[in-house]
Amino acid sequence: MTPMRISLLAMGGTISTNAGPQGALPTLGADQLAGGVAHDGGNLEISSRDVLKVSSRAVTLQNMWDLATAVREEIEGGAQGVVVTHGTDTLEETVYALALLLDTPVPVVVTGAMRVPGSPGADGPANLAGAIAVARNPEFAAYGPVAVFQDEIHLARWVTKTHSARVAAFTSPATGPVGHVVEDRAVPFVGPPPAGERLSRIAAPDKRVELLWGVAGADGMVVDAITDRIDGLVVAGTGGGHVAPPLAESLVRAADGGLPVVLASRCADPQVLDHTYGGVGSEVHLLAAGLHSAGTLSAVKARLRLAFGLAAGIPAAELFSRG
Repeated sequence: MTPMRISLLAMGGTISTNAGPQGALPTLGADQLAGGVAHDGGNLEISSRDVLKVSSRAVTLQNMWDLATAVREEIEGGAQGVVVTHGTDTLEETVYALALLLDTPVPVVVTGAMRVPGSPGADGPANLAGAIAVARNPEFAAYGPVAVFQDEIHLARWVTKTHSARVAAFTSPATGPVGHVVEDRAVPFVGPPPAGERLSRIAAPDKRVELLWGVAGADGMVVDAITDRIDGLVVAGTGGGHVAPPLAESLVRAADGGLPVVLASRCADPQVLDHTYGGVGSEVHLLAAGLHSAGTLSAVKARLRLAFGLAAGIPAAELFSRG
């Protein structure tokens, strides 16, 4: 039997760290990570490739673009599944960027670790084994890029890091996982999403899109200061998409001036409302004034969608035509 070929692409992060006197730093390469993978009696071939070796706090949109290019190259080279190891701080952003940028004729899986290798209960090896199990199941190609942690399989759109230190750090508040890894097998129990996230066209990122958090008492000082220096703005409003009246007035001025402004919710399980509340700073006011609703998309992922979409010349109204 010809062994199944899985490509392992390493980006750095906790899973690749060594502890030192100045703290853990990513030093392990893809070859070293692949060396700990069981090859299933010769039925599995792992090819390894270093894309980056950094903590994920340092990952940029250009790095995400380069990773998507590397994934595409591996698939074109015959990989039947791709696993990406990545730091957890921005993992939810990278997996969503891959969903925006890739067609996935094979499974694409992103994983990492919360505990440094060699520490008690280090989770990296188990997460990597789970990710490979998902990458070996062709059914998961239809799900687009997914994240795998603690034997749970999460869609790129919904997954988020909900705890800074616990091993079970990743959840999908709106939906839960779409499958589990059981006895080294990836088992789907919810069908693939009805629509993918991939953009209708793609280009390397070259737009500056900022994210502003809505808080009590916020005014428009920051928005007024940056409007002529950015290409787009996402505001994470309170509740169903609400901001303080002074901030609302600045956002409306920015939208009137032609800046794409997207209204998201800062809630962990977000949903921007359409027509419930009125008054200055309400969703009715802001959407009527030309802001675009992120719907159920989190603010950090709305920023990625706007940034990559604008780079490809896709108008914000098209990018956010669905919730």
